[in-house]
Amino acid sequence: MSSQLSTQAAGGDGAEEAASRYMNELAARLLGSIDSGAGASAPFHPAPATTATAATAAVAAAHTEEAAPSIPSEPSTSALTLPETTNDLGAAAAASLERFMASLKTHLDLPADWTDPVGSSRRRRLHDWDYDQVCEHVRRAIMDHMAGRRVLTTIRCLHASVAQKSYGTEKRFLCPPPAVHITGPLRHRHSAPSLCMQVQGEDGESMSGEQLALLDDTAHARFTELHVTGTGKSKYFRLHLHLLSPRQTRMHDTKRLKTLHSDTTSWASFDSAPIGIISKPSKKTAKARNAAAHISGNTLVSLFNRINSQTIRTKYLYSNGGRLSAQSRTWSAFRLVIVTRPPAHSGADDGVLTYGSTIALVDTESGASTEPLIVCKVDRGRVLPPVGSSAALSDDNDELSPYGTVSQMQKVALLRLDEQKGARHYLCAGTPLHADAPPEDTHTLPLTFSEPAATHHAGMGVVIDEVDDTFSWTLVGISHFEYSFIDVDTLDATTGDVAAGLALTPFPIVTTMPFYDAQTHKLATSVQHFYYCAQTAAFQTAGIAAAAAAAHGTHGLQPLEAWLGPLGPLALAAQPRPEKPDETEIAVQLPQLTELLGARPADSEPSQCVLPLLFVRSFDGTVFHSGRSVVCQDLVAIVSAAGDVGAANALKKLNVGLGERAGAHKVPGGGAWTIRIV
Repeated sequence: MSSQLSTQAAGGDGAEEAASRYMNELAARLLGSIDSGAGASAPFHPAPATTATAATAAVAAAHTEEAAPSIPSEPSTSALTLPETTNDLGAAAAASLERFMASLKTHLDLPADWTDPVGSSRRRRLHDWDYDQVCEHVRRAIMDHMAGRRVLTTIRCLHASVAQKSYGTEKRFLCPPPAVHITGPLRHRHSAPSLCMQVQGEDGESMSGEQLALLDDTAHARFTELHVTGTGKSKYFRLHLHLLSPRQTRMHDTKRLKTLHSDTTSWASFDSAPIGIISKPSKKTAKARNAAAHISGNTLVSLFNRINSQTIRTKYLYSNGGRLSAQSRTWSAFRLVIVTRPPAHSGADDGVLTYGSTIALVDTESGASTEPLIVCKVDRGRVLPPVGSSAALSDDNDELSPYGTVSQMQKVALLRLDEQKGARHYLCAGTPLHADAPPEDTHTLPLTFSEPAATHHAGMGVVIDEVDDTFSWTLVGISHFEYSFIDVDTLDATTGDVAAGLALTPFPIVTTMPFYDAQTHKLATSVQHFYYCAQTAAFQTAGIAAAAAAAHGTHGLQPLEAWLGPLGPLALAAQPRPEKPDETEIAVQLPQLTELLGARPADSEPSQCVLPLLFVRSFDGTVFHSGRSVVCQDLVAIVSAAGDVGAANALKKLNVGLGERAGAHKVPGGGAWTIRIV
């Protein structure tokens, strides 16, 4: 056994896992002999060297009896024998375990704390700055960000806006799988970033476990094994994304990507908005019970193709540099643009996608667009194109009408119609099923436009095209959540210490659109998680901070600071909402207009100033981007640049724009400055 450990340890990445398996096997066998058949032995979990336990004795005995010659160890004056009971364990066993662990770490070249949990209580600030130093580093980092330097980290996750339940042993995985993309610097640069995603219901109960994923070379991670169980009566769920310390992935088999518990090793956590749960796609198209079940124009969508309802044969519509294909490993989000709508057969509100509409799919990454395509209804391999006599049918006859509202997760066909020749070709995921040879790359299929296998006419002149599964595309809306921050404390860190840097959560979230009051020159809004406790343990999860706020109010908690770009901290008034203890109403006093204009980057347009609204945790300098910005614009300069000199002169005479409260009279040029929030 010892020689086997030596061979596996030499492999590099699997060294710690080999050691863990080695100790688990020894502990299981030896603890069983200690218990004398009293019960099944438990897996080995390393205990502190100062505590004598049965596992301590087991590993100490293993060190004496079976340690490999290739693992250096300190000479022992006498052999350690196993005690009759665990009560007889003493300092000798603990000392032997300590020597064994030290020698094992030396042999495997492991960090000193690889067996210790990296929980919130062990996290610490990397720099011991005073308050003035924190403000200076924050201001410098914000200016670097506004100048285009790479200091802001953005976490963006795309996911389906609805999901189906799983029943029994069936697992209906989230389609498309949630995809995370990270831009900007991340702490722990010396190791591959790892993420964990959880699915949780309305009451916070776990609905389908969790999954670990690693960022690839393009800083993307996809979670393909998440599903929603059928237990409970939840109508929606949330996705919880965790950024993990590197030690967590070393303790697990990263090749198999086993699941893990991230409550003690997550240094940042992010939540999605509620995601709706549906039991199955609606068969009815003309009538929908709620707007959430619809597909709307100018929203993000994903399309996937599935052969014989087999998950393994699922292909997603994917755009790579503007070139479309069907991919099994990745997917793209497209903006759905409604070009034309059918006649008033659909009975749907404006903006809602209906069958018979002509659409274009625009790739959100490259901006490339498809040609105009007609959305057609599909039912059990039959396509109902809006042509011939069927175009005159109303949507009251849902079985035969080619019209009606398109609902989430329904199958559609995308038609390219040659009106002059009357030829119909549908977007097809690769070679049709009756082709002679499959494509070489099983993960990527080309997209083609193919004719239906057969066409026949039903009653009332309805045209029906017979197609196979390669012609059918499931359409689902796409939502996303996005968080941006500047990790000032660890921005220039080169240490490999996984405990360096406090956890970033709870993340402040703006819950109401900020409002600018020109009379007082203040900005008002509501913020969730505005207060925090200046103790490392309170930074670990939003729940801890919320519990502290509920128990003690704002006593003992500190408010975040509000900044506009590099201007801050700004004076503000804060009042927690009684009905929502974790939500706070704030009113921020904005700087004078001359200060706002002076804070913009040097290459900014002279008639405009855009400053991000930021929240700063002064305890360690973490900067949270609110997702909102304050925009100052000179209406006179903008209208003049558009060539309307008369309107510009009229604006000057009307004396519109900001008043003395904002210091507009101190700005030279006689413009008409305004402030708005975007």
